[in-house]
Amino acid sequence: MSKIALDGYKNEQDFRENIRITTELEIYFNKKITNIIKEDNGKKSDNKIIFHDYSIINIQNKKFKYFKGRGNSFDRRHVKDTFKNPFLRKYLTFLTLDRKNKMTKEQKNDFIKLANNNINDIFNYIKKCLIGKQNNNNDYFVIRIKQNNHDCYNGHYIISSLKLFNYIKNNINIQVKRTCIHLSKNIYLQRKGSDKTDNNPNHIQAKFKIDKEILDLCYKLI
Repeated sequence: MSKIALDGYKNEQDFRENIRITTELEIYFNKKITNIIKEDNGKKSDNKIIFHDYSIINIQNKKFKYFKGRGNSFDRRHVKDTFKNPFLRKYLTFLTLDRKNKMTKEQKNDFIKLANNNINDIFNYIKKCLIGKQNNNNDYFVIRIKQNNHDCYNGHYIISSLKLFNYIKNNINIQVKRTCIHLSKNIYLQRKGSDKTDNNPNHIQAKFKIDKEILDLCYKLI
């Protein structure tokens, strides 16, 4: 198992076992927590919060090493599972996976125009990445910032997945830069890469950039 994966599991475990986090969650949701349990592997969420009233909330935990900068991976999938429109997928394949040919300026502009003309397809893709789908979704994101360059932002933050999605949706700004397509200032897509160490280097990786505007939408737990 890679260091990144181990670090992610440790972050999820810390969320379950940190008493200070549990106390703040009870304040945030205004009800007692009975248990926080690990979600099954392969699910969109990482943990489940079970409340005293038997209600359940699905949590996706994400640790961010970078504040702004290059962003951190939060979703990866085969290109066929990205956009519904086949021409969008064709352009995405050309831009991110074609190692021999480069898009011309005209082709990049055509890709941007096509994406804007199929904006609901873009929204549906973002929703799949952030929230998931029925019966395999998360309700809240818990974002952990832990890095040295911006100590004032370090901590655990919680936000409704739908609130985060709506923020991204309302700030769509599609641009093509080098071999990436940026859907907003916070989300961009690229080839996964790491040919020697990854079994699926040609998957499409979505990367998320955390900034102050995102954190201002969140509730800081600790």
